[in-house]
Amino acid sequence: MSITVEYPDPEPNGLAAMLGGLIEGNVAAHPELVKLLSRPATYAIVAPDVDVAVSIRLASGRVTVRNGVVGRPDVQIETDSDSLIGLSSVPLKFGFPDAMTKEGRDVNRKLFRRELKVRGLLRHPGKLARLNKLLSVT
Repeated sequence: MSITVEYPDPEPNGLAAMLGGLIEGNVAAHPELVKLLSRPATYAIVAPDVDVAVSIRLASGRVTVRNGVVGRPDVQIETDSDSLIGLSSVPLKFGFPDAMTKEGRDVNRKLFRRELKVRGLLRHPGKLARLNKLLSVT
């Protein structure tokens, strides 16, 4: 089963295009990931240092990627652009950064220092884990 990645904005920003392409490529390479789209979820990813924000909505077989933060996302990730690039390689355990790995400890350190803000983490750890699996570079 294939997925459709939609970009409703006439000119998606670079982050939107990158994330949408990454999800599309990962699902094409690993078709079993399409099951992660079976339940709706909304996300926002914000990099204030470069004034860029993206909203991602997962629905049955579809992914919608928009510029900016749209509505009230289930999970909102906010950090600097350099940290965003590395987050997709961070292993999660039960939806939280795995403290048994160096990468997980680095993310936890940023969380405690408030260099990385994840709104909705405690309410929706499973949704965060789904996004991480869709975005993880394979």
